[in-house]
This record gives sequence, C-alpha cells and structure tokens, in this order.
Amino acid sequence: MPWNELDDKQILNSLDRLSPNGRREAVARLLVSADALDRTIATLRPRLIELARQRGLDWTRLSDEEREHLVDDVLHE
Repeated sequence: MPWNELDDKQILNSLDRLSPNGRREAVARLLVSADALDRTIATLRPRLIELARQRGLDWTRLSDEEREHLVDDVLHE
C-alpha cells in the first residue's frame, strides 16, 4: 500500500514493527526531509510572507500549523 494511503496511526504502527536498524533509518529519513523543508521555507520566506499578505494573513502571527497549511495550499495550486 502506498504511503499516501496510510493514516498517521497506520504509519506509526508500521514503524513499531520495524527492527531497531529500520527505525533508525526511518528517523534519519524523516529528519533529512524535515531539514530540507525547513531550508526551503527559509529560502522562500519573503515570497511566503507576500503570499500570506495577499490572502489577508500575517505570516508572523501564524502558528507553525497554519504556516504549514499555507505552504501546502501554495504547493497544490
């Protein structure tokens, strides 16, 4: 089953079944992905601030979750 069809609980249950080495590899991949996302957002921050402003939002007042939602919306436009 592709990952995008699994919900969070199913993914966590799958991680629980991994060997210790498999868990370390999964965590390492997640950290690399998170770091890449953080770098992308930092690079695109001025554009994201402008996109938020155009939508009537104040980037500095958005929670992390709201920022992620905005980025997700922009990526899927």
